[in-house]
Amino acid sequence: MNKLAERQKELLYGNLTEEEYTAKQKEFLKLYYELREREEKRWYSKLTLEQRQQLHNIILGIYKAKNRLGGFRCELLKDERIPTDRPIIFAVTHVGKFDIEVVSEAIKDHYYLLSGDYEHIQGIIDAPFLGLNGVFYFNEQVKEDRQLVSQKMIDHLNCGGNLMYFIEGTWNITPNLPMLSCYWGIVDIARSSNAIIIPVAAEQYDKVFKVNIGKNFDMNKYGSGNEEKSRAISDLRDVLATLKWEIWETEFTTRDSIPSDYWDKYVEDRFKEWPYFNREYIKGLIYKPKGIYTEEEVFAPIKALVPPEKVEYVLKLEKNKVVAKKVI
Repeated sequence: MNKLAERQKELLYGNLTEEEYTAKQKEFLKLYYELREREEKRWYSKLTLEQRQQLHNIILGIYKAKNRLGGFRCELLKDERIPTDRPIIFAVTHVGKFDIEVVSEAIKDHYYLLSGDYEHIQGIIDAPFLGLNGVFYFNEQVKEDRQLVSQKMIDHLNCGGNLMYFIEGTWNITPNLPMLSCYWGIVDIARSSNAIIIPVAAEQYDKVFKVNIGKNFDMNKYGSGNEEKSRAISDLRDVLATLKWEIWETEFTTRDSIPSDYWDKYVEDRFKEWPYFNREYIKGLIYKPKGIYTEEEVFAPIKALVPPEKVEYVLKLEKNKVVAKKVI
């Protein structure tokens, strides 16, 4: 049983008072860091980068076997990587529970995973394999933790290691956005470590994953300062969106052949794979830049309007005139 995930469910959906929430959040964080500290003291957490690189082919073989046993298949559309002697950050789109294993099969190279999801990974069978291969856990809600993991990533890249970085921060279950908005943390890390970013787009069609690997993305082509960071993250997001679009082009079909409930079923299937997630939880993790509005926010005022056929009128006498008044 995943104790942390169960505690988190209580926090999110427990109908708690403010005082109860504060107390339970304190308990949750205490348990979170106790279990994470225990994880970080396990024998495999002491392995060196070189030892993990040597073990990577074994881990990759386990992932491949796990994928086949689960009925999953990986199709690589293209791989435009150019060999480099610089460290690599694999910037990956996030599609569901199994994309770590399948994308690993596609990229082949060793990496450390950046994960803000320890509360859900803790206690499941995948955790030791992630630990063997290398993982940096952090708590997205704790500023100090975010700062510490940033330095860990820079140190790791400076030592010649690679990273797998899910740039959107959560699953993309929107029906019309190839890419969610992204924080610029990845471009900061790349600049600080002279790392090359390799964009990797993935999509899941039932048990088939399609992976599209793009060209090297070099932060040395951008200047310093917030404006340049914004330009870099926007360009990287565009590259990943294009890679996704290329995947979609392989699946284009006629509109009348798509079931009306296709998208709802797709999202439902993703949540069946990972029962601790739901739409509200995912929505809370999405980065929302200032001045950018979601589809729900844009259409909310329209949906709140009352259709004319639902409006009733009564006649009233005002200042010696009969006027019609709306009654909603």
